[in-house]
Amino acid sequence: MIHVTSAPKLNSRAGIVLGATTILALSAGSGAVAAGLVTSADIEDGTIRTRDMRDDSIRTAQINDGSVRQNDLDPSISSQLGYTGAAWSIVDRNTNGNGDAFLRAGPSSENFGVSSKPPLGVGSLGLRTGSNTDKAVFGNQTDFVDRQLGEISTVKYSVFTTGENRGRSAENLPNMQFEVDPNGPGTAGGYSTLTFVPEAQNPGWNDIDASTAPRWYYTGSFGASSGCNQTTYCTLDEAKAAAPEATIYTVQISKGTDYAFSGAVDALTINTTTYDFEPTGVREVQN
Repeated sequence: MIHVTSAPKLNSRAGIVLGATTILALSAGSGAVAAGLVTSADIEDGTIRTRDMRDDSIRTAQINDGSVRQNDLDPSISSQLGYTGAAWSIVDRNTNGNGDAFLRAGPSSENFGVSSKPPLGVGSLGLRTGSNTDKAVFGNQTDFVDRQLGEISTVKYSVFTTGENRGRSAENLPNMQFEVDPNGPGTAGGYSTLTFVPEAQNPGWNDIDASTAPRWYYTGSFGASSGCNQTTYCTLDEAKAAAPEATIYTVQISKGTDYAFSGAVDALTINTTTYDFEPTGVREVQN
């Protein structure tokens, strides 16, 4: 939702009926008799500008539906209306049961002693699971394809969790994952998921740096042979060293299958790019 606190740069014919009404009122107050309504057709284009209107004098309720089009808006506003980052979406093939991932506004509550304002913008990536059979996965299956895993040096993200989530398990938090070909494209059939497991966090937003934490493991047979598995976690550097030829299939944020969870993720940083999850898409911020 866009809250208009001062008039945006509209085409001059849009939303000026209020100004015309004001002119009529002034004329009546001075004794002048108006012959008829002044409409937008009577006002030359470009003669009424933003600076001529008092802040908050025009509100959304005073503008007819459909009268202001996207092309009428200043580009800084118009650019926020379309979905950005189309390569980011639910990864359907990895989503199980009632697992749900969705771009959302907020969290926005300041109650119960927990600050819930997202670290970037007004929105975040919501993640929700209802049982130990549900899995929610959101990621990018396009932009990272065939990139070398060895190129990844920085992985950070922020997680919003609750006391209810933690009450089910201390480490009941979303994972960061890279689906990879551990042997590189020169060897057919290679597949494993390199997964980061966050340590327990307090309710509210928590910044997690996965770049150096020894909390990574590979899934499947490669995990067993590489020494980076759910029995023996590795650092990201150790995981890369165990698969020097590895290439990436996808980047994804996952929750489940383990415990019921309702929370959010924002400000995912991979190398020098931060991905800001907003209700209208995923915005890239260069660091």
